[in-house]
Amino acid sequence: MTQANPAYSVTVRVPGTARQVIDAVVAAAPGAITCYADEPDPAGRRITLDADSAATLTWLIHALRSRLGADLLQTEDPVFVVASTGKLTQSLCASVITGHDLALLDADADRRVIRHLASHPTHTDLFTGRPRRVALLTDASAVLDFEPLTAEAALPAVESQAVHLHRATGLDVIPMPIAARDAADLGLAIGMIAPGFAATVLVHTHVSHIDAVRAAPAAAGATPLLDTLNDGLAVAATAAALSHLLARGLPPGRARVVVVDPARGGDLAGLLLAAGIRDLTLYDPLSYGIQPLHQLANELDLVVDLIGLASPPRGAPVLRIRPETPPPLASATSGPRPLHALPGLLRAAVRAHRAVTMAARLAAVRALVDLTPPGGLLPPLDHPRLTPAVAEAATRALAED
Repeated sequence: MTQANPAYSVTVRVPGTARQVIDAVVAAAPGAITCYADEPDPAGRRITLDADSAATLTWLIHALRSRLGADLLQTEDPVFVVASTGKLTQSLCASVITGHDLALLDADADRRVIRHLASHPTHTDLFTGRPRRVALLTDASAVLDFEPLTAEAALPAVESQAVHLHRATGLDVIPMPIAARDAADLGLAIGMIAPGFAATVLVHTHVSHIDAVRAAPAAAGATPLLDTLNDGLAVAATAAALSHLLARGLPPGRARVVVVDPARGGDLAGLLLAAGIRDLTLYDPLSYGIQPLHQLANELDLVVDLIGLASPPRGAPVLRIRPETPPPLASATSGPRPLHALPGLLRAAVRAHRAVTMAARLAAVRALVDLTPPGGLLPPLDHPRLTPAVAEAATRALAED
């Protein structure tokens, strides 16, 4: 049975006597509905209900309004309530209590520091907040499963990513949708803002734009550039593939692996090869159709599906990886998410002042495999050693590379 999903929720305030009506509505629902919270409220009860889909939520709201009428004191959608906060904010590091405090933030004080930095440019990270500041950029070309959006429409997704990265790394992550006409514009923007940030991370950006930006001279420089595909999803997917093979007692060098629609995976294929998989087939279903893949199934040890096959081949294990529809955070041990590897690689890049290399990604893969519980594909995202272990392994690799 489909479970309720907090992404489809409604919070209602009702008199205490209305609870029986709400229970009757839930019992008659066409889909799954669970009561997430039932709390005292000055007017009665504050109840949050989670539905399993947008259709069930629409039915639920209509039914509650119809049955409760004037007893339905207030309704609100928690998804939009959370989104309206912006999800994260800045905090002051400098004291501003006394006149002496304020003088340290005045023009004369700034002039002294700037004069020093003009003469000692390598001291910038000692006397500014740049070492803890990360730019989280998107051109809104690949936001979940939407067609390309206007830059501002991508803000909710970028703000959520910023929250997750901030929690995992402790860095100040600034969400920045860029109104770029093309990848060249995006690369130019990255180069222009780079002096103010310890690193830049591309999120919700089409793989072709990521490739073009990484190749653009304007985006190159001393500031590390990471992205959620190559430095997040590809690393986690490689770790999941290795965990699967090792659980079956199959050395990667003897495994036969197929990647379906490899163009969606960034450098996933290169990372799988670097991790020791020697028999790797890159399969384009648009060119060859699905039938040849089904015919190969009994000879395969793993199918890495990046497109979401409607009828995956029987007889071969399938690892489903779709950048635009990641698995829920709570079940991320059964499917890769960028957050398995990206926070640790970001910490390493900031610490080393270096771009992430293939060696660092491979070190991150091994760290994820080492943390994976027996029989699992990946460690849980709330594993206390997840980000530190990936960061330590990647930092060592960057130092040795």
